[in-house]
Amino acid sequence: MGERNLNRRRRIGVPRGLLRHLTFQFLKEETMSGSEIVDKIEEYTDWRPSPGSIYPLLSHMQEVGLIRPHMDADPTLKRFELTEKGRAHTEEMLAHSDQMRERNRSIRKLYWKLHAGMTEELYDSLRDLLDALEDVYTGHKEDVEVSKKLKAALDVAASKIKEIDS
Repeated sequence: MGERNLNRRRRIGVPRGLLRHLTFQFLKEETMSGSEIVDKIEEYTDWRPSPGSIYPLLSHMQEVGLIRPHMDADPTLKRFELTEKGRAHTEEMLAHSDQMRERNRSIRKLYWKLHAGMTEELYDSLRDLLDALEDVYTGHKEDVEVSKKLKAALDVAASKIKEIDS
């Protein structure tokens, strides 16, 4: 397989910029090594970036002043932390999370309508459910009671949907 086909296949599987986005997201929360970032990405996405992708990214981020090494109790791990410039960049990136939300909606629609053949009417109901969940959750992230109510509503909906197949 040629270089062009390999690159195209890689882009199809993992959205461009996802590794960079996730790296900033995780380093915003805590200092981490390259291997810890890879493990965390795999935990969240079921995709395991290669060392050949994470370490050049970390090197570049360090060169441009977005991260710096962080020394801690374990000298065998080279952990990184965001610099002030890196924190500002992360906040700016997260301020545009509406772009990620729209990309997610496009992919969701493409999958369900084109790939799975879902009818427009059924897709509209699915979209409304997911949009309502996202709107309520993002408006009340810190409210444990709202999270409990959302979980209960989703559990009931899942149970009713499974009954249809019985």
